[in-house]
Amino acid sequence: MRDFIKEKAGNKRIVILGFGMEGQSSLQYLQEINLGNSIIIADGNQKIIESPIIKKAQIPVISGDDYLEKITKEDFIIKSPGVPLKKHRPDLKSFSQTSLFLEYYQEQIIGITGTKGKSTSSTMMHRILKDQNQKSFLVGNIGQPAFDLIPKICDQTWIVYELSAHQLQCVRQGPEMSIILNLMPEHLDYFGNLEAYYNAKLNIFKNQKEHSYSFILTKTQKKVEKEYPTKLRTALKDSALFLDKDVLLHQKDLKYLLGYHHLENIQALVELVLFKKLDLIKAIESIKNFRPLPHRQELIGDKKGLRFINDSISTIPQSAIQAIKAIKNVDYLILGGLDRGVDYSELVDYLLDKSFEKIFFLGKAGQRVLKELKESQNKLNFEFSWHPKLQDIRNELLQIPQGNVLLSPAAASYDAFTNFEARGDYFRDIFLEICENI
Repeated sequence: MRDFIKEKAGNKRIVILGFGMEGQSSLQYLQEINLGNSIIIADGNQKIIESPIIKKAQIPVISGDDYLEKITKEDFIIKSPGVPLKKHRPDLKSFSQTSLFLEYYQEQIIGITGTKGKSTSSTMMHRILKDQNQKSFLVGNIGQPAFDLIPKICDQTWIVYELSAHQLQCVRQGPEMSIILNLMPEHLDYFGNLEAYYNAKLNIFKNQKEHSYSFILTKTQKKVEKEYPTKLRTALKDSALFLDKDVLLHQKDLKYLLGYHHLENIQALVELVLFKKLDLIKAIESIKNFRPLPHRQELIGDKKGLRFINDSISTIPQSAIQAIKAIKNVDYLILGGLDRGVDYSELVDYLLDKSFEKIFFLGKAGQRVLKELKESQNKLNFEFSWHPKLQDIRNELLQIPQGNVLLSPAAASYDAFTNFEARGDYFRDIFLEICENI
């Protein structure tokens, strides 16, 4: 990898653009391999100058509102995900940990993306491999930065790479094994339009070789113009996954995963298991016993008929609809948060046909959904109330005697929490307090 990066960078100044977790990882790796190039850090946050890592390394820093203007076309740029370089400096060519890593380790990587479900599916694929005594690492959007793993990788290592649209935006090479689960409107505040967001996701198939594995759900394929043919050996029918005429897996066989959408994502993994000739029987057992990740339709607990389900990862209307369908009998729904201008019409139409004890609408997003529901002039089959944030309904949630309480906000969390994990943890704390008092 060292010689590969040196060939790419030549004798150029290396700019680490963005100094979050991935930027720090890039700096550490570049220091270890000692290319001999000069290195600088570029980040809009001026406070990074006080970073102990930067002080210890004595690395020059450019920051402030005009920091991007101080980067030149002659620089070799390693960009962190989420830095909007194309928007503000479209003239600059950049690389990233993801693009360099995919190009170098292409044949060992299972790349998984999708608007929703990629974290669960990536972790499940990693579990399938580990259960078959395969050497596997989980990296990317859910795991640790890719460069951290380079010293541990050998020719027999599998690398399961969970890839976000931000990571895929500037890749030049897709992995040998690439999966797109689904595409739904998301991150439009960053990408500007749906086409740009979808195109970033589709980069996972970029420059694949003829023998490569690619999977895209049929309903996802219909959303994009270019055809990505997927040869399937399995089929989904009647809430079951079939191989030829034999049932491999019923939806009801999934002990901890709720909802048909999981079966759709599992099909992609099973197809990959068949493609790589792994042990299918062991893989199915791994899938059946797989537990969901925190904040993803996670049953926090069941106490005397009171169940709290934490789906804080839900930041778009489609994911909230999936969660309601999966839980089936939702009594209390918590919906809303930061309004990023997402189209809520599909969710509004869905809620009009549903019955709940009550819906708690939160934040600007919840306010807009409630407004659209009222404007429909249909009778609402539930009580409702609006509150600025989740913290405002804590006392009311503490008084719920029984029923299914679902947090599936269909909105971002940043109006009240640092991230969706903090929102889910707060929701969990409420249930734990209830348990202490029962």
